[in-house]
Amino acid sequence: DDPTREIEAARNILKAVGYGKNGINLVSCPTCGRTAIDLISLVKEFEQRENEIKTDRSLKVALMGCVVNGPGEAREADIGVAGGVGEGLIFKKGEILRKVAENEILPALLEEVEKL
Repeated sequence: DDPTREIEAARNILKAVGYGKNGINLVSCPTCGRTAIDLISLVKEFEQRENEIKTDRSLKVALMGCVVNGPGEAREADIGVAGGVGEGLIFKKGEILRKVAENEILPALLEEVEKL
C-alpha cells in the first residue's frame, strides 16, 4: 500500500502490544476457505467508520470470517462478529449476543460498540 500508511501500521502495532493510545484495536482473520462472508469488504468498511467511534478506553474488535474463528479464537475481544453463510453472529467477550443478516453486520456491530 501507500508508504504513508506505515505510520498507521506502526500505531496499530503499538496498540496491539498494549503501548498505544486508547481506541480500537481491530483483529481479523486472514480469510480462508471457511470464510462465509465478504470479510475483506467488511473490514474496509469498519476501518472507514472507525474514526466515528468515540471511546476513552482501548477496545478490541474482532472481525472473523467464520464461526470457527469467532467466539472460539476471538473470545478475548470486547466485541466481534463471526461470519456464517449470509449472516453473522455478534458476540461480546465470547458470548453470542445475536444473529444478523450479512447486510446488517456492520450497523449491528457499530451499535454494540457504542454501548461499550
